[in-house]
Amino acid sequence: MERHEFSALIGRLERQADDNPQVYALKVGALAALGYASIFLLAVIILVTFWYTFSPLLSGERFRAPLVVACAVGLVTLVGMIRALWVRIAEPSGLRVSPEETPRLFEAIDEVAEKIGGVRVDSVSVSAEFNACIVQTPSWGIFGNYRNHLEIGLPLAMVLTTDELKAVIAHEMGHLSQAHGKFGAWIYRQRVTWHALESKFSNPVGIFDQILGAFYGWYAPYFYAYSFVLARNHEYVADRAAANVTSPAAIGAALTKLELAGRFLSEVFWKRLYDQVERQPDPPYMPHALMPRAFKAAEQQWARPDWLQQSLRRYAADEDTHPSLAERLAALDIEPATPVHDPDRSALKLFHPSTSSLVKFFDDEWQQDTAPKWRKRHTEIAEAKAKLTLLEDAQNPALNEKEIWEKVLLLLEIDRDVEAKETLEQLLSRDGEHPKAHLLMGRMLLDRNDDRGLKHLLLAIEQDLELADEAGRAGYVYLMRRGRDKEAKRFWAKAQDLYENPRHMRDSLAD
Repeated sequence: MERHEFSALIGRLERQADDNPQVYALKVGALAALGYASIFLLAVIILVTFWYTFSPLLSGERFRAPLVVACAVGLVTLVGMIRALWVRIAEPSGLRVSPEETPRLFEAIDEVAEKIGGVRVDSVSVSAEFNACIVQTPSWGIFGNYRNHLEIGLPLAMVLTTDELKAVIAHEMGHLSQAHGKFGAWIYRQRVTWHALESKFSNPVGIFDQILGAFYGWYAPYFYAYSFVLARNHEYVADRAAANVTSPAAIGAALTKLELAGRFLSEVFWKRLYDQVERQPDPPYMPHALMPRAFKAAEQQWARPDWLQQSLRRYAADEDTHPSLAERLAALDIEPATPVHDPDRSALKLFHPSTSSLVKFFDDEWQQDTAPKWRKRHTEIAEAKAKLTLLEDAQNPALNEKEIWEKVLLLLEIDRDVEAKETLEQLLSRDGEHPKAHLLMGRMLLDRNDDRGLKHLLLAIEQDLELADEAGRAGYVYLMRRGRDKEAKRFWAKAQDLYENPRHMRDSLAD
C-alpha cells in the first residue's frame, strides 16, 4: 500500500469511527481475526480429515489409507505454519535492575500498577534513551502468553519529577490495563505482533515464510490502517489513565517536557558535544554525568515559550499513532504552560542508591562505543582540512574539474556546506557533463526544500543513465513526503522515460 493510499484510508476510517464507532470496532475485530483465519481453516480441515479417517474403525469398516497421507501432510503443514508464526520480540536492551538495587523505583512502579488495575511487570530495565516504554514479548508467538518489560530512560528521569515519571509509567501501563477494555488491549498487542511478523517475513528463510509472507505482506498494512484510529484513541485513554493515577498536571507537564527537553537534547546538548570532535581528539566530558546540570543550567534554552508554541502548532504525523501535544493537552483540558525544572525534585532519587553506578555504566558504555569513532572522525577532519588547504591556496579557475570536485567533497566532509554549494555551482558552470555534480546539487537543494533540485536530478540522469534509479527515487521521495503524490508519480515516470528513451531526453527535460 502506497503512503498516499494509507493516508487516504486513515482519513476515511477516522470519519467512520466518529460516525459509527460500533461498526468501526467490528471491522477492526474482524480484520484482526483474519490474521488467524489461515491457521484455523487448516486446523479444521485436518480435524475433519482425521474424523473421516479413523471414525470407520469404530464401526469395523475398512481403513482409509489415502486419508492418512492427507492427515500427515496437513499436520506437517500446520506445524510449519505455526513455527513460521512463532515470532520473537526482543526484550528491551537496557540494563536490568532489581528491587534490591532500586527499591524506591519498584515501590513507585508497584504503586502505579495497583492504582491502574494490577498490571503485571515482569522485568524493569534502565536505558540511556530519553523515553519510557513497556515492551510485551509473546512466549507463544501470535498465540500470546505475553510478558511485560518496563524500560525507563535515565535521561528522562533527570528532567521529570517523581510524579511526572509516575504519570509516564501509568500511561504505558494504561495501554495494558482495563482502561482500554479487553478488546482494546488485545488489538494493542496484535499491532505489535503483526509488526514483528511483517519484519520477519521481509527476509524469509523457508518455504512457509515465503508463503505466509505473501499473505501477511498484504494483510499487515490493512490491519495497521484499520487499527490505526483505535490505536491513536488509545493514547488519549492512556493519558486519562495516567491523570487518574497521578494528576492531569503531572501528565501534562511530562508530555510538555518530553517535547521540549527532548528537542534540547537532540538539537543542543548532543550537537554541542559532537561539534567538538574537530578540536578535541577525545570526548571532552561524559554526557550522562553532565546531563542533570545541563538541564538546569540551560533551562532557558529548552523551557521556552517559542519552542512550546512551535510544538503546539505541529500536527501529528500520518504514520504516528501519537496525537500532537496540543491535541493531548486539550483532551486532558490542560492549558499549555512552559514547564519548570527543579533538579531537587527530579525522579533520579527513585534510582537511589544505584544512581551513580547507573550514570557511570551508561557513560562507560557510551565512551566504549564512541571513543574509537570520535578519534577516527577527528583524524579524518584533520586530514581533510590539510588537503583542503592545498586546494584553497589555488583559485578555483586554476583547478581542474577533478580538483574542484575533490574540494566540494572535502568541504562537505568538514560541514562547510555553504562553501561546498558555491564551489559546486562553479563546477556546474563549466562546459561539459557533470552528472555526479548535478546529482549532489539536486540533493542539496531538495534538502533546503528548493524544487530546483528536481531539474538537477533529471540532468544527472540525462548525463549518466546509471544514476536513473538513485536520482529518480530522490525526487520521488522528496515529493511524496510533502504530500505531492501526483507530482511524485510524474517525476518518477519522467525519470524512467529518460532511462528508457535517451533519444528524447532533451524534449522530456523541456516539459
